[in-house]
Amino acid sequence: MNLLIGTRNQYKATEMVSFLEGLKNIKIHYLDEIVEKIIVEENQDTLEANARKKALEISKYTDWYVLSSDGGVDIPGLGNKWDIMKNQRTVGETKTDKEKVDFLISLMSGLKGEDRKCTYRLALALAKNGNPLWTFEDVTDVGYIIEKPQNTDIPPYRWMGHV
Repeated sequence: MNLLIGTRNQYKATEMVSFLEGLKNIKIHYLDEIVEKIIVEENQDTLEANARKKALEISKYTDWYVLSSDGGVDIPGLGNKWDIMKNQRTVGETKTDKEKVDFLISLMSGLKGEDRKCTYRLALALAKNGNPLWTFEDVTDVGYIIEKPQNTDIPPYRWMGHV
């Protein structure tokens, strides 16, 4: 079975491939193998709906199965200053990982204990030829945002996990 990982984000691709470990007879493909530049606007109301939309749209360009994802960190202590659907937009999509960390740490200034609690939600969707086959969304990690970064050596695309 041919399976296309429906993201250009290296971290997300690695994360999705890790879910497939141990499955036999799957040949993994990546978006750079498709000639068309595919852009899918993430404008749905839920992470699961965004993942489904991406899988459906991308699957129209190939006969392979397409696995797409969407994820977000929920930080209830920030109230309306933070939206699980807009993590990157909130911290600044074009900022460096260090700048994103610094922005989030400053945004959380003054919050203590449970107000620093966060959950990571991951949604996955599988589609083929423009047809949805499966979707999933769940909390995959729970933690607390640190008050001060331990170091500035942030692995690429992992700024949120760094805090």
